[in-house]
Amino acid sequence: MNAEPPVPLSDLNDLVDRLIDGKYLSLPDGPEGLPTKLRELADKLESRSKGLLRHSVGMSIFLNDTVTQSVQTMRSIREMSQRMATISASTEEMVATVQAISRTSELAASNAHSVQDISDEGARSNELVVSTMRDMVVTVNDTAERVARLSETSASIGAIVKQIEQIARQTNLLALNATIEAARAGEAGKGFAVVANEVKALANQTATATTDIRDRIGGLKAETDAILAGMEQGAEAVRQGEQAVLSSVGKMRQVSEEIRDVTALMQEIADHLGQQRQAAQEIASNLELATERSKSDTDSINKLIDTASVASASLTDMLTSLIEVEMKNAVILLAKSDHMVWRRRLAEMLVDRAKLNPHELANHHQCRLGKWYDQVQDASMKSHPAFLALEAPHKRVHDMGIQAAQLYADGKFEDAVELVAAIEEPSKEVQRLLDELAAVYS
Repeated sequence: MNAEPPVPLSDLNDLVDRLIDGKYLSLPDGPEGLPTKLRELADKLESRSKGLLRHSVGMSIFLNDTVTQSVQTMRSIREMSQRMATISASTEEMVATVQAISRTSELAASNAHSVQDISDEGARSNELVVSTMRDMVVTVNDTAERVARLSETSASIGAIVKQIEQIARQTNLLALNATIEAARAGEAGKGFAVVANEVKALANQTATATTDIRDRIGGLKAETDAILAGMEQGAEAVRQGEQAVLSSVGKMRQVSEEIRDVTALMQEIADHLGQQRQAAQEIASNLELATERSKSDTDSINKLIDTASVASASLTDMLTSLIEVEMKNAVILLAKSDHMVWRRRLAEMLVDRAKLNPHELANHHQCRLGKWYDQVQDASMKSHPAFLALEAPHKRVHDMGIQAAQLYADGKFEDAVELVAAIEEPSKEVQRLLDELAAVYS
């Protein structure tokens, strides 16, 4: 086996300097050719650098994807927190409304109880009135019977007076006959005549008295008859009043029962409202707790994003240093990282962690991948299906990102969120095509 000719020291120093600078692909062949070991060393260093690049790109993709997902989670938590705050406010209003309705229901139930008590008291009073009226009927009937007996007694007295009148007339007639006989007797009959005149005078007085008594008895009878008629009318009126009061008592009892039912319903409503108020207060309390936890989760996610961002910045510095090392088609690997950084910045924009000016964002020709894509000269790569298919989704990612930034700047937040979410589809396609190219050309 022939040994390789020695390389001049000056050429060797130049080759080592190039290796130190990472120029693995541009080592010149010296006058006697590049020593095999140096070529092996350059290939080895390039392979290690590419491995480090792959690892760093993988870490960058992971960290940027973590930040992107965390930002999306944080945005979702913020939206949920805002909605919970709205729901909490509505729940507090509902609690206040339920409390007001509950107080009104309790007051209505209390008033219904009072009305029921009044109704019951009215029914009892009416029943007492009925009892009193019944006593009145009994009293009126008893009095009517007494008046009737008085009328009958008056009639009996009238019959006796008639007999006295007849006796008085007969006495008067006898006195007259006695006076005539005394006159015929002459002087001997004078004493008898005086007695006859006295008897006649008494008979006349008796007749006058009986006439007066008869008139008085007639008046008394008329009065008792009128009293009896009035008492019969009064008794009838009392009986009708009794019926009316009895009807009123029945209706008041019916009203009392209905009020009792209403009272029970109002009390049931008040109980249900009390349970609803308790449930609403529980909901409000849980919403408040959930809101506090959402704030805590948001703070935790912010810390996670900050940590991931610091790590991503360190990886970016490492990738920047690796860019200076010559590696075959390293841009394909770097583009995967650049692509995830682009998505991360759009996601951070939606939670105000990044300010993006849509007029300053690069299009698909101005980014690292775009510049490399436009300058590729390798015919086999340019004809590769993955290379040919790469431009369309790459353009969509940039166009949609710029449009999302413009929508966000215009205050159309929901449209921007929707568009950033839609970028995931062409983004995955770009990553897939880059993986295909990396598998073949890097």
